[in-house]
Amino acid sequence: MNTKTIIHAVLAGALSAAVLAVSLVAAETKPKRAATQTFMRMKLAWSQAALEGLTLEKFDVVSQNAIRMRNMTQSNQWFTMKQPDYLARTTNFQKSADALYMAAVDRNLEAATEAYTKVARSCVECHRLVRTEQRKNASQPAKTKSEFDLRPVIAP
Repeated sequence: MNTKTIIHAVLAGALSAAVLAVSLVAAETKPKRAATQTFMRMKLAWSQAALEGLTLEKFDVVSQNAIRMRNMTQSNQWFTMKQPDYLARTTNFQKSADALYMAAVDRNLEAATEAYTKVARSCVECHRLVRTEQRKNASQPAKTKSEFDLRPVIAP
């Protein structure tokens, strides 16, 4: 075997290994992304249910969905990035969800509406941060299991 043939064989093997590695990473990333999307869609559903509760003055619906949104932040699936800004925004979201819950328990529509606005604003700001990070890093780790009942409470 001459040197040129050996070099071609080595390059072909290296290229095959690289293609396989990229394929495996891509295959692993899709289920993680799907799980994260499902998780975040549930947050959206609970947020919408809380808004419905506010508009109908069904404070029990607001409080239940505020608790569910707050509890999401305790899940491993919530923490997709280990970054100080993300952690600070999570804390802001938790405080806003807590304020929404307390205002609902107090049946204070004005305070609950303001707290809901802060919850929504924190979601938008955090998702902007996440998208920026995703552009920097091709894949983000995510867990595939959620510990929570993923059904929103909807006003009867």
